[in-house]
Amino acid sequence: MPKAHLIIIGNGMACGRLLDEILKRNPDQYRITVFGAEGYANYNRIMLSPVLAGEMHADDIVTHSPQWYQDNHISLHSGDPVVDIVAANKTLTCQSGQTFRYDTLVFATGSNPVMPPVAQDCELDGILSFRKLDDIDRIMARVTQIEHATVVGGGLLGLEAAWGLRQQGLAVTVIHRGEWLLNRQLDPSAGKLLQHSLESRGIQFKLNAEISQFTSQSQPTSDQHTNSQTAALRQIRLKDGTQLNTELAVIAIGVTPNHALAKACGLKCDRGILIDDQLQSSDPHIYALGECTQFGEHTFGLVAPLWDQAAVLADRLCRLSTKRFRVQPCATKLKVSGIDLFSAGEFLTSPDNESVTYQDPANGIYRKLIFRQQRLTGAVLFGAVNDGNWYFELIQSQQKVQHLAPDMIFGRRYCDSAAITESTSDSTTEVHTSPSELSLATGAIS
Repeated sequence: MPKAHLIIIGNGMACGRLLDEILKRNPDQYRITVFGAEGYANYNRIMLSPVLAGEMHADDIVTHSPQWYQDNHISLHSGDPVVDIVAANKTLTCQSGQTFRYDTLVFATGSNPVMPPVAQDCELDGILSFRKLDDIDRIMARVTQIEHATVVGGGLLGLEAAWGLRQQGLAVTVIHRGEWLLNRQLDPSAGKLLQHSLESRGIQFKLNAEISQFTSQSQPTSDQHTNSQTAALRQIRLKDGTQLNTELAVIAIGVTPNHALAKACGLKCDRGILIDDQLQSSDPHIYALGECTQFGEHTFGLVAPLWDQAAVLADRLCRLSTKRFRVQPCATKLKVSGIDLFSAGEFLTSPDNESVTYQDPANGIYRKLIFRQQRLTGAVLFGAVNDGNWYFELIQSQQKVQHLAPDMIFGRRYCDSAAITESTSDSTTEVHTSPSELSLATGAIS
């Protein structure tokens, strides 16, 4: 009998992982067709910042080459996105006009970069997003012709973009509306340490700041990508009246699920495509995974939940188990050379949790652990991150650790070797000890 036809819309990281998981389980179960909007092979999007920094080449981050698809008998339509779906007939049409019929359809359409209204309403040349290899090409086409770049957004993507631009020799300013950097992953103390470390590398910051206007002070220039005459960006004005001279603005303030096509074909959507715990949409023949999805109130922007989704969906498609997807804590690391940073789970102290902290400002070391009901629920590490995986395992397992707290602030080796006695703590306990004692505990600090 002919194989069932599985079509995947979107050829990003979620798609690549799903294909790997399906091939591991049953490579002969489906005839598989993949449609990708970008004219590239599947690549690792989280490694865009090293490409921008010149530390890697675009070819280095390709995970599934065109030859890989051929070798695995997967039909790839690259640069030919799907434009219409008739779910009642199980058919879709791509941009080239071809029509295909599916037995099972998977949305893996990813996300779109969020652009602030002030940028959406602006037609100046030099305001770019940072999301795709095409964006890298556009940015790199300008870096040799300019001296200053501005990054809008002090989150993970924005800071990695700022570091990449700095590595290209540009003066870089980061505009961030938050009170401290990575304010969705770090507490104020760690955020300030990160800021000081990046400032020592030549990156400047404007915090608690929002843009009121992008302006041009020059004659229109030709945009080689659109062949049109557009005025060039020359200045950014902030709402407090500050004016910044710049020739490039890279917007990295977040992403939003790309679910327009799913909504147009009748799938139930809110902020993303609504899915159940086996990745099924409101149509029994259509599934979705990755950044285009919404599970309960959760949308996704980190890679770990995408991997979990791919494993659950592969099991469902290959009829191997009834494994269910659930949202789990994620760990955060920053891809900037020379900066050691780790965050997982909760990161802010609140009345219903307890925290233990260690600070060594002279050596740029900061540790914070958060507990609730005798379990570890969060960890923030800066400058000494070698115990991060251990803390993360404890956060995920949710085993009781009252016999370790607060001594576990000194790391796994210390807890394994020291005589630990049960102790109680106030809602916030400040631990004072010598750098040498922490060095003994972590085995990482000189």
